[in-house]
Amino acid sequence: MHWFIFTLVATGFWAVGVVIDKYILTKHIQDPFSYQLLYTITEAPILLLLLFTSISSALPWSLLGIVGGFGIYPGLILYFKAMAIEEASRVISLWYTSPIFVLLLAYVFLEEKLSLPSYLGVVFLVLGAIFISYRKRTGKKPVISPALGLILASGVVFAGYEVLTKYVLDAIDYPSYLFWNFIGTAIIGFSLICFPKIRGNFLSDIKTVNRTVLFWRIMNTSLSLIATVFYYIAIQGGPVSLVSAASSLEPFFVFAFTLPLSLFAPRILKEETGKRVVT
Repeated sequence: MHWFIFTLVATGFWAVGVVIDKYILTKHIQDPFSYQLLYTITEAPILLLLLFTSISSALPWSLLGIVGGFGIYPGLILYFKAMAIEEASRVISLWYTSPIFVLLLAYVFLEEKLSLPSYLGVVFLVLGAIFISYRKRTGKKPVISPALGLILASGVVFAGYEVLTKYVLDAIDYPSYLFWNFIGTAIIGFSLICFPKIRGNFLSDIKTVNRTVLFWRIMNTSLSLIATVFYYIAIQGGPVSLVSAASSLEPFFVFAFTLPLSLFAPRILKEETGKRVVT
């Protein structure tokens, strides 16, 4: 069960990253493409450090690692866009319906067998996502969160990525896979600069980035790297469907972090803290 410990630690680090993402996306950089490009730039030093390790270039695994990097990009763009329009705790709760898709894809492509508890877990995840995606408005009927479609699409993308990761990590080590992932995200990221609108928005947004924002973005990238390595170790050591399901604890971590901020430091992060949300 060592994979569960690694998953839990990774989930905690990612939860901190969610809070940082929400703060920057609501207070400083609203454009998801600009924020993702900044993310890519802060990953560059990590890519250089990985060059000093023993990187496997064996085919087709290195190419599949790059493909995984390609997939991360649209998944993150959808996630950042949802984060810009919805509360962090609600976004991450919706996003963690992705284990549903992991269970299905792992069964089809990795032949991981589904147990009855897994099916029951899927049902509870779906019901929980539907419940938390509804928002009660005074004097009006409840409505589905506008971020639901974005998050479901992001969940499908990352489910495919997790299954691909499990498949590739059976053949190469995780530093090599991480390196080729970074290559894939870098290719997509810097290709976006070719689009005038995206380039213009990025150059405009980057001028507003002060040292504090840059510090927190670098901190978030570092936490994300540690979490990713731990998650890779977990995926190597356990069934990807169970690892993915265990990571669904992240919404509870996010809520635990956002609640005190909303109550005692609302200028940093303000989210709904009413009775319905807490209970």
